[in-house]
Amino acid sequence: MLKIFPKAGSLFLTVVVTLSFLSCGDVEKVGAPRSQESGAIEAVLRAWRTGYETEDVDAYIDVFWADGFRYVSDMGTPDDTTDDVTFDDIREERDSAIRVFSLYQDIEIELEEPPEIELNPERNRAEVRVHYRIQGFVADGVSLEGGYTGWYAEGDNLFIFELRDGEWRITEWIDEAYSEEQIEAAR
Repeated sequence: MLKIFPKAGSLFLTVVVTLSFLSCGDVEKVGAPRSQESGAIEAVLRAWRTGYETEDVDAYIDVFWADGFRYVSDMGTPDDTTDDVTFDDIREERDSAIRVFSLYQDIEIELEEPPEIELNPERNRAEVRVHYRIQGFVADGVSLEGGYTGWYAEGDNLFIFELRDGEWRITEWIDEAYSEEQIEAAR
């Protein structure tokens, strides 16, 4: 019969517990710390999303540089240029946001994280790619053409960020929207 003495028993228990934890599997390593630029750029993306979701046009527009602003979308039809949208004036983006906010009660945006951020060598310009899903709903008792009560879009955004006077903002936005077929295939 094995007799365990109090000190030996606690040592035995400590070894068993330690081995149990060690055998539970590996913990994934934490990635490299994000750079200061990446953190600032990600904060702008969060402000972009929040401004749009809360329908706060001033907060939304504040994430863009007015000087040099450009928005381009092929509306999910890269082979059909007849429905393409291009804004070269921030006021057009503001007006577009106001129209959307007046039509839809509830807008939800999901951004995949972390975004892909590529800084130029001078670290004052960045190309930022992020996959998005967005949906909006009309007010109760209202319906869109075809009887729909909302809409859904998905795609990839390419944002060009510039650092000016110590502040990152978006200067160019290229919306690479998915077609209906691509959205169905992605589900």
